[in-house]
Amino acid sequence: MEKKEFEFIDLGLPSGRLWASENAEGYFTYDEAKEKFGELLPPPEAFQELYDECQWLWDVKKKGMLVIGPNKNSIFLPASGYRYYGSGGLAFMGSDGYYWSYASASRAYARGLDFHSGGVYPLHYSLRSYGFSVRPSRELR
Repeated sequence: MEKKEFEFIDLGLPSGRLWASENAEGYFTYDEAKEKFGELLPPPEAFQELYDECQWLWDVKKKGMLVIGPNKNSIFLPASGYRYYGSGGLAFMGSDGYYWSYASASRAYARGLDFHSGGVYPLHYSLRSYGFSVRPSRELR
């Protein structure tokens, strides 16, 4: 399988971390995300920095969060919901966004970003078997 090339955006974050301009296509369990994206899967501190340093604005029409960095560059995180393990059904599409980070909390849980129009939770714990979105990021090289 050919690896997709992502365009990365500099949001002007103190760490210099760059964020992909779009999500990876699909929903992934934690283990799939870790295996497929490796070092492009953001560490939890990257989501915390995004939360701490950026302005987060809910976009009613696009259904997701516009994240504006200190340098005024921005990325859009769709509220793509998540895919249930087993049934494969989608939940909360258009109202909540769930994104994996590179951090397992236990054999059953991992950390990631969770948001909706009323709040952002950069270090949320979720079952590793759910299918979440992935927004690749990388350190400035």
